[in-house]
Order: sequence, then structure tokens, then C-alpha cells
Amino acid sequence: MKRKQFIKGIEEIAQEGAIQIFQELSLGMEEIIVGVVGVLQLDVLKYRLENEYKVEIVMEQLPYEHLRWIVHPERIDIEHLSGTSDMKKIVDLKGNPLLLFIHRWSIGMTLERNNDLELSAFGGWSEED
Repeated sequence: MKRKQFIKGIEEIAQEGAIQIFQELSLGMEEIIVGVVGVLQLDVLKYRLENEYKVEIVMEQLPYEHLRWIVHPERIDIEHLSGTSDMKKIVDLKGNPLLLFIHRWSIGMTLERNNDLELSAFGGWSEED
């Protein structure tokens, strides 16, 4: 029962635009990654889930700071992308693939290792992210 409330709450809050929801490639909603611009949004998320949806959550801060869309994902074998050790493959709620990076230099290294790969900055976040 709590699982349904959690999913409903997280999806409704994401639809409001307060947060972005992602999943690791090939995983379900067992664990999700919440993207925010500021820490205050995480506090609001936690408060709303606990008070409006009666769901307790456990949050773990991830070290990723750089997010990139994969342009033309149909041209790329995403499962076999050659990235760096700090890269994580994720998808948004619509199934669009993205890559997370801890270090900015990892973006360039991943592009060098994958000739057909094209990345773009994530919409809504600054070009510097």
C-alpha cells in the first residue's frame, strides 16, 4: 500500500515541475534518482511525501553534478557505451536516456571513446551543469 502512495506522490510532485525523476537503465521504480536544482527542493519533497502521502523515505545524496541527454539514442548501443568510472546511465520517466557524471572532464572522455555519441545539456539546468 505504501509503495502505491510513494509512486503516486513522486509522480505528482514531478508533474508539478518541482523535481525530475530518473531510474537507472534497466531498473524499475525500486530505486529512483531525484534531480533537483537546489537542496530546498529535497526538503519539500520529503515533507510532502511524509505529510501528504504518509510515506517515509530514505534519501542518499549522490555525487553526480553533470547531466547530459543522449542525442539520437536510436543510433547508439547504450548498454555498451564506453564511459568513465564515474558515469551512470539513467532514463527519465518517458524512457529517454541520459548520462550522469561526477566530473566535467568525464563528459569529454566519454565522447572521445564513443565516436557516434552526441550529448546535450539537460533542459532546465544551466549549460554549466
